[in-house]
Amino acid sequence: MSGTRAIGRMEGWRGTRGAAGALAAVAVALVCLFVLLPLAASTTAAVREVRLVARDMAFYLDGDDTPNPTIRLRAGEEVRFVLRNLDPGIAHNLAIDAWGLATEMVTTETATTLRVRAPMDPGERTYSCTPHREMMRGVIEVVYP
Repeated sequence: MSGTRAIGRMEGWRGTRGAAGALAAVAVALVCLFVLLPLAASTTAAVREVRLVARDMAFYLDGDDTPNPTIRLRAGEEVRFVLRNLDPGIAHNLAIDAWGLATEMVTTETATTLRVRAPMDPGERTYSCTPHREMMRGVIEVVYP
């Protein structure tokens, strides 16, 4: 009988150790999930930033002197437009009517952003400043990657 008791105690010990082991395995799995999930998310394509400046009643790419430039986007690309207004006393916005999008109006020395995903179909769309669209308008050209 003493052998039976020893086995019984050993089985009880294994059962406790088994539960602790299972709990440890779950904890390791959760830690791996929280560590690896952000790494997997960071492998996705980065959002491209297009910086526009409104000045002298025209749009300019930041650091360029070409008024109302053509902006080329790849089909499906995610883009964040940043509009900064440098026109004293005049409010501007950025609108892409074909996509039904527009930023809020921004006053002098302020900025706003518009995040979009370019459509999968190539073609040209107009961007403009809603109240000044006769002077402040350019083309967004969507191309296949």
